[in-house]
Amino acid sequence: MLFYGPPGTGKTLFAKKLAMQSGLEYAVMVGSDIAPLGPMAVTEINKLFDWAEKQPNGMILFIDEADAFLRSRKGNDISEYMRHSINSFLYRTGTPSERVILVMATNNPEQLDEAIHDRIDEVVGFTKPSEDERRTMLKHYLIQYCTPPKTPMEKAKFIYKYPRSIYNRPKLIQLDGVNSDVINQIAKDTDGFSGRELTKMVIAWHDAAFTLPDAVLTPEIMQNVLAKFHLQHQLKDTWTQDEQKILEKLFFASEEEMKGSETKTVDVKNEAMLKQQEETMA
Repeated sequence: MLFYGPPGTGKTLFAKKLAMQSGLEYAVMVGSDIAPLGPMAVTEINKLFDWAEKQPNGMILFIDEADAFLRSRKGNDISEYMRHSINSFLYRTGTPSERVILVMATNNPEQLDEAIHDRIDEVVGFTKPSEDERRTMLKHYLIQYCTPPKTPMEKAKFIYKYPRSIYNRPKLIQLDGVNSDVINQIAKDTDGFSGRELTKMVIAWHDAAFTLPDAVLTPEIMQNVLAKFHLQHQLKDTWTQDEQKILEKLFFASEEEMKGSETKTVDVKNEAMLKQQEETMA
């Protein structure tokens, strides 16, 4: 299976939930772990698959950032060790397995090798959450991070998670003026935010309220934190804007063209980036 989509959209979390619901064992590797192994990479890949095949309950093997390892072999920028590693991986995944389900995740599926595409049976796309989904996530995380336990079950879970609270009275966050209208408006104002960004923002709400003497979260605090996250979001856009186009131009350019144009291209990009960042900060 291949999971693809922007960062922070839940690819890794979905793979974990898939393993939990299916009753299979779960293991994770990161694509960037392979390159440092050098000549030992092929041996370690074979060990990994041998180990996965021996799991009594079956195994979901999740490869995060798969494009860091399984990128196309057509380019000249890939080492012989990595070529051998990909070949070994292709050999071990050439026939279907009854014991191992392979799940790969990437932000850039177009960078994967063509033979890897041939190994994929199911493709699942992950997108950034819609307004309704953001509203649901905000409510969920507000309850999780910014609402004190009320029922006996919630209090028991809280004590189990924070046993020291039995001896030291914990400082719990209270909500004041946070209603559905506030949440609905913030859901509208967070268009383009990933699930991870929403989670971090709610945690930032908690931290901002926790620093106050009365530990009360108000709509004003939420809006101030939201404004900060909007600024960060805009700055991140200036860092990654047109990056792929520039890399493609540099990759396909001949050495002669690169000597004369690489510095100029990068300088133009940096000037445009700085200008946009100044406008964002203004």
